[in-house]
Amino acid sequence: MKTILETTQLEFDKSNFLIDLVEHSNGRLYIEIVQTILNTNKKSKTLKINPSVLSDIIKVLQIYQEKLQKESNPEIKYITESDQEKIQQNYLKGVSINDLAMLFDQKPELIEMILRNKGIEIVENTMPKPKFWRNYKNRKKRKRK
Repeated sequence: MKTILETTQLEFDKSNFLIDLVEHSNGRLYIEIVQTILNTNKKSKTLKINPSVLSDIIKVLQIYQEKLQKESNPEIKYITESDQEKIQQNYLKGVSINDLAMLFDQKPELIEMILRNKGIEIVENTMPKPKFWRNYKNRKKRKRK
């Protein structure tokens, strides 16, 4: 029997990842990663990682990430963790999703997905018009009659 203690979902264009912190019946903790590829009938793939090897796997992945970024196509852009934090901070300060998309040269849907993955509720960022503007329009209409 396993118990899921914490779950993080990562959504990308063609696949989703569920990363779970799992406690098994023997009391040991494990990391479980489930990848679901969208628009296919293939079964989800699961990877279970023992915590004793997790730090080594992370180191290797970071080394590969550095190599990939050096050799990657300049047209393909990745949003780093620090950029995601900046997006989150700016959104919480009141910057709209469309403005953030222009700032980071990404699609608004991607910015919205990043914010949702960070647990932030998406709300409308438009300022309400002051009440006196509505009254001013009504006054003009009254004078014309």
